[in-house]
Amino acid sequence: MKRLLLRLLVLSVLLVAMPYAAAFAGLAPEWTLYALAIGVNGVIVSLMALGAVRRDRLPRSLVWTFAGLFVLCAGAFVVALALPANEGVGGPLLLGLPLRTAIVLYGIGVVPIAILPFAYALTFESSTLSDDDLVRVREAYERVSAAKERDEREPAGEAA
Repeated sequence: MKRLLLRLLVLSVLLVAMPYAAAFAGLAPEWTLYALAIGVNGVIVSLMALGAVRRDRLPRSLVWTFAGLFVLCAGAFVVALALPANEGVGGPLLLGLPLRTAIVLYGIGVVPIAILPFAYALTFESSTLSDDDLVRVREAYERVSAAKERDEREPAGEAA
């Protein structure tokens, strides 16, 4: 799972880098806007997924959550970029905001904030430390503590 997510991260970074390379070359094709919108969201979602991987597994509910989150956020940016720029007096409003602003604000800000806590709650039990994990952590702590005490009793640099 980590390999796949790392590949997605590299692909997303390349999607972000391509518009910068085009800009440095003096080009500004329209596709660069969409590549940047998709790439940035790919970076964010793949980093979140990498952070949620445990024992090289990602819970199925989080796979669907992260995929949906990517589609929602990247889609909101792409739709906002594709809509005509007709903000201003008499322009279309959505919940009191200009249409493109509302799509980005609600699609990227509000909806993910409402979804992610539920995804965390659904996977809380499986992603926290089990009793076996706690035993292994305590044993590792005891080994490190014993080694540290041993090193303190035997001063370094004593040559016979």
